Amino acid sequence: MALCLVAPAIVFMALLARAEYGQSQGRYEQQLIATTRALGLAVDRQLALGQSTLQALAVSPALAAGDLESFERQARAAVRSKDAWIVLISPRGQVINTRMPPGQVPPRTAGLPPERWAAVRSGRTTVSNLTQGKVAGQPIVAIDMPVIVDGELYDLAYIQTPAAFAPLFAAQGVPRSWTASIVDRNARLVARSRDQEKMLGRSASKPMLEAMAKDNDGVLETYTLDGTPTLSAFSRSPTYGWSFIVGVPRTELERANLSSLALLVVAGLALLAIGAGAALLFSRGISGEVRALVADARLMASGGEMPAQTSGGLREIGEVREALHATSRQLRAREAEEKRAQARQQLMINELNHRVKNTLATVQSLALQSLGKGEAVPGFDAFNERLYALARAHDLLTRTVWESADLADLLRQTLEPYGDRARIEGPSAALPPSAALALSMVFHELATNASKYGGLSTPAGRVEVTWRRDPLAPDRLALRWVESGGPKLTGPPSRKGFGSRLIAASLRNELKGEAQFDYLATGLVCTLTVRADGAQALGEDDPATDA
Repeated sequence: MALCLVAPAIVFMALLARAEYGQSQGRYEQQLIATTRALGLAVDRQLALGQSTLQALAVSPALAAGDLESFERQARAAVRSKDAWIVLISPRGQVINTRMPPGQVPPRTAGLPPERWAAVRSGRTTVSNLTQGKVAGQPIVAIDMPVIVDGELYDLAYIQTPAAFAPLFAAQGVPRSWTASIVDRNARLVARSRDQEKMLGRSASKPMLEAMAKDNDGVLETYTLDGTPTLSAFSRSPTYGWSFIVGVPRTELERANLSSLALLVVAGLALLAIGAGAALLFSRGISGEVRALVADARLMASGGEMPAQTSGGLREIGEVREALHATSRQLRAREAEEKRAQARQQLMINELNHRVKNTLATVQSLALQSLGKGEAVPGFDAFNERLYALARAHDLLTRTVWESADLADLLRQTLEPYGDRARIEGPSAALPPSAALALSMVFHELATNASKYGGLSTPAGRVEVTWRRDPLAPDRLALRWVESGGPKLTGPPSRKGFGSRLIAASLRNELKGEAQFDYLATGLVCTLTVRADGAQALGEDDPATDA
């Protein structure tokens, strides 16, 4: 019960965790994009500051008049950072380099590369890619501005080392576990928040290069130059064309998501534990009441007196107990009424059987008084025995309240006088009263004939009765009467007596069946096929006990 209650909450939490995972990654993506854009703005500001410095120096009267000594003092005053300096370059080489001590003449061979001179001649202020400084002897980034000195074109340059950009990462709050990078237009690394000296000048990873070639900003799963899998965002500056990359390790994302998932799992387990504890607490009372209910049901099944009803507990259990008590009272009342009805029925059946026997006795007495007895009246003894057979059949049906009679019991009763010389075998079959009476008379006639003329007329003779059900018609029985050990037969009798007519009439009228008589030399074989409506097999594989 607790699991059924908590399971929907757990499923909802799982869906919530999945949604949280997507939202968490979405938040990381937005944060990465925002960080790259903020880093781009910071770099743009720093480059714009260098450009403003150049603009201020470019309008210096000393520079226009060619007073390079005065201009050098102004340039040194304008830039005091160790990671930035001013350089004035003529077509023949450097003229001023504030990185060098005052008064020291720069080497003339340290001129501009051809591509930078081409940009200067265009008259535009440009920001170079990462390049190797000849005087500084290390990678640098230059902002070149064309100026006219004594009527000649010069290049006024603001030079910065990659270290000048390093403070920007901390200023933007880039976490230590993240990796932030600044790359130039050639996608070469200008600055990096981690391992800058090791990675300086290297090209961005291939997946990042492919993504940067397609769009100005975006987010993708890639890896850093040292092989760390990351979720990275990039953004390109529309002003200078540089790009900015910020990546968060995927393991950190997974830890964050697993942390949220762990909280949900713990919450689910806590809910399950609370539910199970509450279920266990309440189940004790429920179990006690249910066990008491089971005891009441068993007591009712055994016919015992139900205990007095108690109040309290669960309303539903109380309703069931009340229904059980009401049912118990009704059952006891019905059982008492049924016993009284059975007693009345048994009394009526006994009275009926008594009256039938009295009637048969009256018939016997009338026959005796009208016909006499003994040898003077041929057939009287047979008539008398038929009345006895009919009476015994009535007794057998009376024991079963005239519901049915078992075929094996009927045969045992009929063949009982012949002891172990008669054998019966077949499945149990309950016969309706009419069929039982008819078959009782049929078997009586067969046994009487066998005792006079057939297999039971000699000490060594035997009779075997077997029967089976027709598998295609369960309401039909096939019976076989086989005599052996009696006088040798030469054929059927010359005339049919009353017994044969009685058998034929009973089979035709009462049993809707037929009989076949085979007078073999070894003895009579009689095959009866009868219809016993209402007969029920009590066990096809249980043969009747031998008589």
